[in-house]
Amino acid sequence: MMRFGTKRSAARFRPPVIWRAVAPASFGVFIAVVGSALAVELPKTEDDLIAVVRNAILSRDMALFMNLVNWDQARPLRQRAVKAQISTTFGRPIRSITLEPLPAEGLREVESRGTLRANMPLSHKLRVVFDEPDGDAGILPADVFLIGRDSQGYRIGLIVPVQRRSD
Repeated sequence: MMRFGTKRSAARFRPPVIWRAVAPASFGVFIAVVGSALAVELPKTEDDLIAVVRNAILSRDMALFMNLVNWDQARPLRQRAVKAQISTTFGRPIRSITLEPLPAEGLREVESRGTLRANMPLSHKLRVVFDEPDGDAGILPADVFLIGRDSQGYRIGLIVPVQRRSD
């Protein structure tokens, strides 16, 4: 007979090991996702945008960086490609971050085919140059992100497929 309060009775009522391991981790992920989604405000100025991107790269803050991206009409494959591009920036020393105007003809070639378009009006390119040796043929080690501004602030825009109407 087991008595309440003994070591054997306490062990009997413990949750399985997998619950003890998974529950705190999943709760932490839930809090991280909900907390980052609720508390992040988009940058309002060009200097704020550069500071946020620099901070996200140096602190390896994927949630902060992902919040900058406008995911409207982005298919799962595009989302994975963008996440992969962003993750390659983490841990790399930064030489410079510049915000350059997007030339008027910047997306004309891509959009002229009628199959792709930007998911928001774009006005700039954000160029992150890493403090690493130049690549083949003197190409700078850099990532470039397309930038636009909506009512909430500056965002990273994406090139997405044109929505076709079914007749």
